[in-house]
Amino acid sequence: MLIATGNAGAASSDISTLDLALSATAMWAVYLFVTTKFLQVKWKELRVAIGAVIRRHDVLVGVPLGIASQLILVNAVNWPLARLFPDSFSFDEVSRRASDLVDTAHGGWVVLLAFVVIVGAPVVEEIVYRGVVQPGLVASWGSSVGVILTAVLFAAIHMQPIEFPGLFAFALVLGWARHSTGTIGLSIATHMAFNATGLVLVAIF
Repeated sequence: MLIATGNAGAASSDISTLDLALSATAMWAVYLFVTTKFLQVKWKELRVAIGAVIRRHDVLVGVPLGIASQLILVNAVNWPLARLFPDSFSFDEVSRRASDLVDTAHGGWVVLLAFVVIVGAPVVEEIVYRGVVQPGLVASWGSSVGVILTAVLFAAIHMQPIEFPGLFAFALVLGWARHSTGTIGLSIATHMAFNATGLVLVAIF
């Protein structure tokens, strides 16, 4: 999430919620600008060009899929790694950046943080990765390779080795959602539910 805000290299504890929101907005603007230029479409045509359609079915499937990905899939991927490397892949270590962000948000800033994490990041990231990058790679390399390469890029761009396995596995789910439906509606709903569940987990624990 920090890479999407332009703060991937900074310590989470040093980033205020306002800093996060401002840097996220700036980075998202760049992402969307580059996307429109790459696709050679106008803003009003972007939604159709990338298949940005969210249907009721996408929400009904995406919400439980996102929750299950956060609670079951990520833990299943990280469990053997935690057994092999307990100091690196413990829950506290894997969720440290998110926990630091939650700890710095107080009062009304919690609402802003929730918007950035649950709404902004999923929408923009799905537009870029599943809306633009994945279709291009699928067209060039085929569906399996395209989905996998997009997942690798998505996980790697977060620049946190301990988060890579879980993010890669989740990105495969998002890639499947995009490829199977032909739109990014399901992947957006799934991504939102995934981030919301993660935010609740770090807030509770």
